[in-house]
Amino acid sequence: MPGPRDAAIVGVHTTLQTRDSGGRTGLSYGLEALRGALDDAGLELKDIQGLFAQLSGWPNAPSEGSGYYAMANWPYQLGIPINWLTGAVNAAGTGAAAILDATAAIRMGSVDTVAIVLGAARPAQPTGKTAPWTWNAHEFTQWTGSITPAQFALVARRHMHEYGTTPEQLAAISVTIRNHASINPAAVMFQRGPYTVDDVLTSRMIAEPLTVLMCALVNDGGGALIMTTAERARSLRKPPVYVLGGADQLSYPAYAEAPLLKRHVGGDFSREWVARGFAQAGVSHDDIDVVELYDGFAIWALMQLEMFGFCGEGEGGPLAQGNDLELDGRFPVCTDGGCQAFSHNGTPSLFRPIEAVRQLRGEVMDLCPGWATGDHTYDRSICRKVRDPKIAFAAGMGPPTGGGNFCILARD
Repeated sequence: MPGPRDAAIVGVHTTLQTRDSGGRTGLSYGLEALRGALDDAGLELKDIQGLFAQLSGWPNAPSEGSGYYAMANWPYQLGIPINWLTGAVNAAGTGAAAILDATAAIRMGSVDTVAIVLGAARPAQPTGKTAPWTWNAHEFTQWTGSITPAQFALVARRHMHEYGTTPEQLAAISVTIRNHASINPAAVMFQRGPYTVDDVLTSRMIAEPLTVLMCALVNDGGGALIMTTAERARSLRKPPVYVLGGADQLSYPAYAEAPLLKRHVGGDFSREWVARGFAQAGVSHDDIDVVELYDGFAIWALMQLEMFGFCGEGEGGPLAQGNDLELDGRFPVCTDGGCQAFSHNGTPSLFRPIEAVRQLRGEVMDLCPGWATGDHTYDRSICRKVRDPKIAFAAGMGPPTGGGNFCILARD
């Protein structure tokens, strides 16, 4: 039996995702995204009772929107009282976790309507070549070269050793994801491609075996979504997307610790928790129509397919090489272009459920002449809409030492 449909997502918005913010801040992007999500839902700022925010100003640690003082400042920034206020710094694992937290608050009756806001902007004059979200751990990592790509390269090498995964299989999943972005006008990498496996393999090496086209972007932007009770959702502007269930699990801090090389045995997201989340939602993997993964690196997207049960352990590589992850496949993956080609702004995890909502609503921007009115051709050279999706899976997974989570969403 499907999970309870008592909390729903009713508004979503993403700002322009860009590599040139023009000096804007994470707060600026977050506020723009919040206004857009409220407008999408047909609500006003005064309707918000709860807030979850993670906004990074990129050299600030942990961020300008998290931490006690920064969070306590939000009611003042918005000019309204907030009854439920929280935020977390769980890197790429924040978005789905925030949705699960907000769902719990709505089910408890603590609040009726919650805004979830994420945004980030790099400093106007960057002071280094490494991703700014790792700066607070540089004393432990930079001098050894153990920054994010190097850590994921170790994970990739271990997977290749254990299961025979090949560079071609890693490249295949990046090809699929990046080609979705090539027909998404909102993506940073719009009209770049289409790519081939050879294009990915021969691109600049970052940390062997990971080439630059197997790695996430570094850019600026924001996103927000609005949640409310199912009862209220039915009277609002857009069709509701219900939160059926999910799961969240954490291990230990990123970057300053060694990466977990084997995620399935003693790793940070166990099969037990995956099974519990699917049971809560009342669905099976075969019911899932859209799969939005955190694809910061090709190996990470591939391994999430295994961890979340879309294939067996060690079977992610062969799955990536077939057609199953494409838009007409069994599990269409990262349909907007993901972190590798749509956006990785330092707080990208909310983009996964936002894209899931848009697919479920049929509000998918692509190159189809009638996309704005929901008219899609399903010509895969211009169309990235999945055919009639009813249930979507959206994950948020942190760095190779962090935690992870997922939520399962459904339309009427």
